[in-house]
Amino acid sequence: MTSPNIPSKSVNTWIYLDEDEPAGTGYTSFNSCYQSLVHNQVYASTDMLFICFFTVVPDGKGFYTIEIGNKNAVHADGSTTQQYLEYTIFDAKAQNAGIKILATLNYNDDNLAQIFSGNQQQWPAQVTNFASNVKNYLQTMLINGLDIDWEGAFSTNISQAQFAMLFKAIRSAFNTNSTYMYLTMCPAEVGNLDVTTVNTCFDLITLQNYSGFTFPTDYTGIGIMPQLLGYGAKFESNQQTANQANAEALAGFSYNNQQYIYNNIGQWRLNSGNYIYEQSQQILLYQLAYKKAGGVFNDGAIVARVNNPLLANLIIRSGDVIDAVQATCTGSFNGNPGTLALLQHGGNGGGSNAININTGDVITQVSGYTGTWYGWNVVVQLTIKTKAGQVYGPFGTMNNVTNKTAFSYTAQQNQCIAAFNGSTIQVPTVQGTMTLVVAELSVSYAQVPVGELQPA
Repeated sequence: MTSPNIPSKSVNTWIYLDEDEPAGTGYTSFNSCYQSLVHNQVYASTDMLFICFFTVVPDGKGFYTIEIGNKNAVHADGSTTQQYLEYTIFDAKAQNAGIKILATLNYNDDNLAQIFSGNQQQWPAQVTNFASNVKNYLQTMLINGLDIDWEGAFSTNISQAQFAMLFKAIRSAFNTNSTYMYLTMCPAEVGNLDVTTVNTCFDLITLQNYSGFTFPTDYTGIGIMPQLLGYGAKFESNQQTANQANAEALAGFSYNNQQYIYNNIGQWRLNSGNYIYEQSQQILLYQLAYKKAGGVFNDGAIVARVNNPLLANLIIRSGDVIDAVQATCTGSFNGNPGTLALLQHGGNGGGSNAININTGDVITQVSGYTGTWYGWNVVVQLTIKTKAGQVYGPFGTMNNVTNKTAFSYTAQQNQCIAAFNGSTIQVPTVQGTMTLVVAELSVSYAQVPVGELQPA
């Protein structure tokens, strides 16, 4: 296979291994951002996983190679960052055999420039050995390619000639591998890109569209093939929703009087302090991009693995019908009190309704209606009741709904409702786009721990 090997369609994302969320957790903590990726099958909604950040280091033989940054740093669970890398590769591939994993190179100023720090006559040998070392390292680690974070001073710290020399050597080394190895880039600015090298050696250029100063015309204007360009979304800090990112990718851009859509989307990232939102939107983006009918969810299976911590908060999105549900539980994790935040199930339509369950109270009944909404059979209303008599809802106006059917789930004595399970379905909006709503809903029950119940 020759380069460029541009994916026909992909939904991709970055993960940053130096960060632990929530604070005080480690990779192996049940309620960590990393285990959330596993519990909720987020890797199954990912085509390319870019792992951040790798750095250029001496190989001990007078040349250079790469390794994961801060590889010996020890995290809260006792794992090193190198172990985080190994865990991530294993978990991603175990969940999604077809996933492509790429190492994202840090944009430190001298990461690449140091390769050219010697006499110019030494550059070819330095570049050739670096390319070979990178290829061998990635192959050993079961990583499928290299991704370049191209921004700031890093984008001008090597010349166009050095860029061409380096990445042609990397592509040549990659082409000696028995399976295809990818070379990709996520630029915020043009810098000293060499156009010919980009067009012949790189497989995907995911623009940092979210930067506010990165535009496709910056790249097509210097001759980079429009087909190479991917759309860069950002779910960190709630900057975008999946619906917005997908709509902007489909809107695309113009070049030479021709309209192009972005067939490939990458989003920053999966594991910031807002990881629950980021991971939920990753799944939703994948469903929207691939026009998936919807998906199933089973929070009951997740909470059961940690003895059913109590539901403490709910967010229900609703308009005419129930757009999404999301729960947060409180309990003991690794012997320490903490929270287990579960993902949003459904789309971003409707309004957000937050429910906070009082300490000592538990949810004992979930009731509502299913019905037909513009031809779609969905959950159209929800009401939540607690043992202490608190009533939340009803949520969902049921406007434009026909064929309503009531349902109710009630916990037995000394039990509570511990989690939601169900499915979502993709439906069209009046704006002509697509979103997801809740199609089916059921619950899981659990015994209330002694001492948790309020007196009746």
